[in-house]
Amino acid sequence: MRGVDVVKNLYDAYAERDIVGALAHCSDDVVFSWVAEPQAPFISSGNGKQEFLARLMSLDNDFEFRSFVPVDIIDGGDKIAAQVEIHLTRKTTGQELVMRTADFWTVRDGKIIGLVEYYDTALAASVI
Repeated sequence: MRGVDVVKNLYDAYAERDIVGALAHCSDDVVFSWVAEPQAPFISSGNGKQEFLARLMSLDNDFEFRSFVPVDIIDGGDKIAAQVEIHLTRKTTGQELVMRTADFWTVRDGKIIGLVEYYDTALAASVI
């Protein structure tokens, strides 16, 4: 399976809120990083599928995901870049926001081994 298809399958599962199914496309030792300034909310880096699952589930505790749409995906073989639009509602306040992220994936042997994601930290901080 091509790397871009692996990432698309992950996004499809995640859009359906099947987080465990989405992570089935990741290697057990996947490395992930949400890059932001040090004081930004929801910054995270980690290793391993279980840690990745825990971080994603913590986001689900704080936000209702209304939609999750890959806007543009660039196929670079084992390197895939994507722009994603996420419509969220903060559960504690009801505040809605639309967040765009830039995701950079690395795929090897049909599994995702790495993710680096950039997001608008000022927008995230405005709803915290």
